[in-house]
Amino acid sequence: MEEFKEQLRKLIHRERHNFAGSSSRAIVELVDLIFNFAIKMRASDLHIEPFEKALRVRYRIDGHLQELHQELPLHLAEPLTSRIKILAQMDTTAAFLPLDGAIRFGNVEMRVASMPSFGAESLTIRLLDSSLELHNLKDLGFTTANEKIFRQMIDSAAGMIILTGPMNSGKSTTLYATLRELNQPSRSIMTLEDPIEQHVEGISQVQVNEKTGLTFAAGLRAMLRMDCNVLMVGEARDAETSKIAIRAALTGHLIFTTLHANDSCSAVFRLLEMGVEPYLLAATLNGVVAQRLVRRLCPHCKKIAPDGTFMAIGCEHCRSTGYNGRIALHEILRVDKNLRSMIRTSHDLDEIRASAIDSGLKTLKDDALEKVRAGLTTVEEVRRVLGLVL
Repeated sequence: MEEFKEQLRKLIHRERHNFAGSSSRAIVELVDLIFNFAIKMRASDLHIEPFEKALRVRYRIDGHLQELHQELPLHLAEPLTSRIKILAQMDTTAAFLPLDGAIRFGNVEMRVASMPSFGAESLTIRLLDSSLELHNLKDLGFTTANEKIFRQMIDSAAGMIILTGPMNSGKSTTLYATLRELNQPSRSIMTLEDPIEQHVEGISQVQVNEKTGLTFAAGLRAMLRMDCNVLMVGEARDAETSKIAIRAALTGHLIFTTLHANDSCSAVFRLLEMGVEPYLLAATLNGVVAQRLVRRLCPHCKKIAPDGTFMAIGCEHCRSTGYNGRIALHEILRVDKNLRSMIRTSHDLDEIRASAIDSGLKTLKDDALEKVRAGLTTVEEVRRVLGLVL
């Protein structure tokens, strides 16, 4: 990191009079330097934000948004933004409109979004690195008990499995790992995504394009005519898509999708609120996985605290943060006979949750406590992510 800071300082000093224009050699070098640093630091997102006196660049690493170097001179904002928008094939003259585009930078797919702000434009860039090691189910941080439950759910010939959680909670990673597990010559697997984040050999992946009418709902209808065994729908974002997915599960397909909800039981309740018929949901839902990502303790420097749990210290291996990488917390709701009956008859979230816990549901808090005791993360990190006092 210190080497990058020095390179950045020297570039700005050396080329301080040569940054005019989005195609100048100095701006091209600056953008490449920032992109390469973000990739080296394994950042998931890059934020470029002009303020009144300076241009701020921040990097989201292991879920944390961080300033890792000095602010840049404000006069670099316009050429830097224009250079990135040109690479992303975005309209450089439309600074007053929010836009989006994509850049292929080596092995990394970058999704660029611009937003007009007071007198300037802010950019947010999502980095999707195809060169990183692809996960399988054993890499996802499941406890032994949760992995067993999840494997039983995905071994079904038909039904629906939902992954839920906020943005950046690892839902896509879990979905892709599951699809790779199921990817065999005897199965036909198709996905409907927006965007396609990873390409998986042997699976037919379709990109949603609402401008041409290829919405989630339209694409899912078409896929039902394609003789598929397994379908992955990137997001059940509306009632129409959810209802079509439920019907598909009812007719013998194994369906995977994501939904924004606070926990596993809330996902069930949200589908009912969308207007999905309770008897259809009860008949088709195999289970729900709710998850969050917490930072993983650095194995090189973690220490045992007086209370017997581990604490973050910081060393050269973890950039003095005490953490290195992330691990998922899981709450896996398997729909059994009792819960199916509750879904058919009750529209009360607390009743559904009580029934699930009676059937053995281990909550996100339960999973977090187990991982704290195992020295994988800390009480402070769980409190930050879940907002719970353990």
